[in-house]
Amino acid sequence: MLRDLGDAAVDDIVTRWAGAWHAVDVNAIVAMLADDARYSMPPLPQWYRGKDEIRAFLVRGPLQSRWRFQPTTANGQLAFGTYLWDDAAGTYAPGGLDVLTLRDGWVAEIVAFLTADLTRFGLPARIRH
Repeated sequence: MLRDLGDAAVDDIVTRWAGAWHAVDVNAIVAMLADDARYSMPPLPQWYRGKDEIRAFLVRGPLQSRWRFQPTTANGQLAFGTYLWDDAAGTYAPGGLDVLTLRDGWVAEIVAFLTADLTRFGLPARIRH
């Protein structure tokens, strides 16, 4: 639970996770994962387990794009509204809600809800630069 980690540890995770995505730094993202981490994106049937599979997925997929992550919570867990750069609109458009399960300070699971309404989590509909 987030409460068990304490505010300073959670703030550190938020800063490092969002910063790694903004910098397109796959090594920093993978360094925060538990060895047996899982990554899924309902309703898509694909999922990834372990640092190597997650790294390969990120490099060939999501990290090909520009993202912005805004922290929030969902069901008492750390979550991020994810926003993908939209060239046509000149803004970051919603990409989903990533809910992170933390275990002993490591990211043990990421579930990316691709069709989440981010405004329901107190986040903006779009982000300008």
